[in-house]
This record gives sequence, structure tokens and C-alpha cells, in this order.
Amino acid sequence: MLVPLCYDAVLFDLDGTLVATDRFWVEAARAGAQRAFAELGLAREAPSGAQWMSLVGYPLADGMRRLFPDLSPEQFERVLACCVEEEEAALRAGGAALLPGVAETLDELRSAGVRLGIASNCARGYLDRMMHGLELGLWVEEARCLASPGVRDKADMIRDLLATFGTRSAVFVGDRRGDGEAAHANAIPRIHYAGAFAEPSDEECSDARIEQMGELLPLLGRRAQGVGQALARVGAERAAGTRAFGVSGPLGAGKSLWARDAARWLAAHGRRAAVIELDDYLLEPEKACTRVADPLGMTYDLPAVLDLLARHARGERVDALRSPEARASRLEGEPAAGLDPAEVLILCGPYLLDARLRAALPALVYLEADDETCLKRLAARDVPLRGPEVLIQARRVHLPLQRQVEEKADWAGVVRLAGADVLGGGLPPATRPAYTP
Repeated sequence: MLVPLCYDAVLFDLDGTLVATDRFWVEAARAGAQRAFAELGLAREAPSGAQWMSLVGYPLADGMRRLFPDLSPEQFERVLACCVEEEEAALRAGGAALLPGVAETLDELRSAGVRLGIASNCARGYLDRMMHGLELGLWVEEARCLASPGVRDKADMIRDLLATFGTRSAVFVGDRRGDGEAAHANAIPRIHYAGAFAEPSDEECSDARIEQMGELLPLLGRRAQGVGQALARVGAERAAGTRAFGVSGPLGAGKSLWARDAARWLAAHGRRAAVIELDDYLLEPEKACTRVADPLGMTYDLPAVLDLLARHARGERVDALRSPEARASRLEGEPAAGLDPAEVLILCGPYLLDARLRAALPALVYLEADDETCLKRLAARDVPLRGPEVLIQARRVHLPLQRQVEEKADWAGVVRLAGADVLGGGLPPATRPAYTP
């Protein structure tokens, strides 16, 4: 059975990833520079083709300053303008083309329901020409460039695309080191595309590598395969298998996304599943008190959680919406979110290693991540929305309490995965499905 891709969105760099920039840029830039040199009365040779191509993927003005550090501001602006004019003429003449395999890959992704976006360090006019002239707009729903509102750099572009798509289930595909920095600044993985103009050093800040665009879909399929293997280990992959299991780990380990993808995997294999967040059972603010002695019992309505698990085990339908915030936000007349007895219950949250929950929920997937990884992901994911207090609380309270629970836990039967491993689904590298182009 074919399993849908886990990702909601795939974001791409433009030049050197989707577009064969070498077909027009080198000759256009050389002609523009030579024309500008003649106008300015400068006797100098134009940069080599390799030097011109080294600018691809970066803000053009920044790259040009590296090539011409000795020019006066007026001279520099003229050289830059002439190069852009020649590039525009080459594009109007039809010099641009997509790299091999791009059209087929974009078509498959779009057909699979994946939303596609572009983040490029280019100008608005250049982006518009590529979207229309190369018909990228047939597949790509949203595109951002340095001229987009509120954008300072590529990290801002990715952040805006994720917000526009309303998801964090995404990967970024690009050929430059800066692509990885921008992706990681948003806590999403970067796939390095090495098939065009990338230098060896550009592979830094990447989570995976492809040589050809046709390798992308099999690589993206690894997450679903990894999730499926983990579900088999907790016995949930069979029609008559485990009816309830937990997904736990420290703050920022990727629990909610993994649980969601597990529910999708099960649905694709004929088993309905519902993800219940432990946060739906937070105590009323006046009753909650995160204590070192009992972080689970003093923060969450543990009796209600245990009642949920017991009633589901008995085959009863139960209300799965308990948090005051969730109840308050329900529209008038909106039915309560319920859990059908036939659905697999996936309980997601911290502290599920606690012995009181393990007795009622013995099947557990645990996403492991060290403090540094968790804090980096929180800084990228949550701080822009909720402020630096998120990091302070994580460092001082939540992560130490989670480590305390880990130290006391009985790990027997727990499926331990690599947390924050979006591409592999959490399986250790040695156990992941082998990828063959």
C-alpha cells in the first residue's frame, strides 16, 4: 500500500536548485561587466565563469562586492546595473531553463497534495520571470524574495512561508550553506542539492543530500517508513494490534508532529487513530503547580487521564477535550471532540514515562533529544511567537524535570527514537530503510 508523504510542504531555493542558472548568467554577467568597464574607462578583465557562478544563490549585490572590492560606489553600481540589464535581456530571449528532473518532481509533489514554496535571494522582477516564464507557478503556490514584505533574509522568507501554509511539517531543499542556516533558523531540516553548482563546503548545515532531483521523493518517503517501523515495534501496525500507545519526549523533541504522522500512517493502512495531547488535561491555573516531586501529578489532571485510558480500553466512547482553554474556545453548539472506541488512542506529551501512566499505557514511543537540540529548536520555533520566556522556562524548569523523569523510568518495552529527526522518522541510521536512487 502506498503511504502519503508525511510532509505538508516542501520549500525550495531557486537558482542552482530548480533553475539552470549557468545557461544565461555567466555570459550575461561577463557582457555586462565588460560593457560597464568600457563605459567607466577601466582596463581590467572580467571574472572567470567559476567566479560568476559562485555568486549564484546569494544576494547579488553582496556577491558582486566580493568580486569588486576596489570599485568606488559609483563604479560598483554601474557594473551591477549592466550585469542585471544583460541578465534581463538573456531571460527575455528565453535563456532560462529548469534543471533536469525538476518539473517531474514538482508535479509528483503537487499531485501528492504537498504545498510548494520558493525562498530565493533574488529580486522581485527576477522571481516573477521565473514563476511565469518557466511556469513554476503551475506547481509553486507561494514564493518569497528579498523584496517581499517584512523580509530581511532567507530565514524570514522561510518563516513567512511556514506561517502562510500554516504548518511546521516542512523541509527546505537548497544548494548553498546559507540555505541550511536559514532552514535551521526555523527548526526545519535542509536537504542539500549537490547536482548543479554547489561547492563541497555548501553541504555544511544539511540533514541529507541528493545528487539528482529525482532522488527527492524517495528520500522524503523515509519518514513514513521510519514511522511505520516504529509502529510495528509497539504492535500498532496490525488491524487487531495495540489500541493505545504514547508518544513522549522532552520539550522541542517533535512529539506532536511524530504523533500526527503516526495517525496518518495508521489511517493509510486502514486504522483510524486520534491524537490526544496531554496538555488537554492541564489542571486549572489555580490548581496547577509544577513541582520537582511530581511534575505529572501537579501539572496535569492525572485521574482524568487515567480514566480516559481505562474507558477507552473498555471500549467506551469518551470526551477527549479537557483543557480550560480548549473548552473556552469551543464555538457555541460545537460538539465535544470525542474518541471513538474503534480508534487507536495516541496520547502525546511529556512525562509519559511516569510509572502511573506506564501501568495504563505500556506501549510507548520516546523521542530522545539532548538539551542543546531542544533549546535550539525552541529558539527557532517558539521564541518568535512567545518570546524568550519560553527558553528560560525550558532551561530552568521543563528540561530538568523531564531528565528527572527519565532517570527514574523503567525503559523496558519503550521504543526509543532520535527526536527532532524529521527526515528519518526517528529510527537510528543503521535501522532506517536503505535508499537506492
